[in-house]
Amino acid sequence: MNRRVLISIANLVAIVIAFIILFEYPLYATDAFYFLIAWMIAGFVLLYAFRPRFPAAPQDSVAGASPFPSSGPGQPLASSPPAGGLGFCIYCAAPIAPGARACPTCGHALPGW
Repeated sequence: MNRRVLISIANLVAIVIAFIILFEYPLYATDAFYFLIAWMIAGFVLLYAFRPRFPAAPQDSVAGASPFPSSGPGQPLASSPPAGGLGFCIYCAAPIAPGARACPTCGHALPGW
C-alpha cells in the first residue's frame, strides 16, 4: 500500500481518537486538541515529503507539441489550430484571421492564449 494512503488513514484515525477524547474525557480536551493540531501538521509534512516526483521533461522535446498527440509522437497534428489562436470565435463561431484581437462579426475581444 502507498505510504501516502497510510498517512491519510493515520490522520483520520487521529481525528477520531481526538474527538472521542474530547467528548468522553473532557478533562483532557485541551491536550487532545493540541495533540490533534500537532498530528495534523506532522501528517501534512509527511504527505508533502512522500509526494510523487516525476522525472524532468527531456530537453529535446518540441516546445509547442500537444501532450496528447493523436497522430503519433514527433509528428505534427493534421488539424492543428493556427499559431495566432483557435481560428474561430469562441462566442459566435465565425472564422477569425490569425492574430486578431477581436471578432469581426460579433465584436467580442478574443482571449490571448
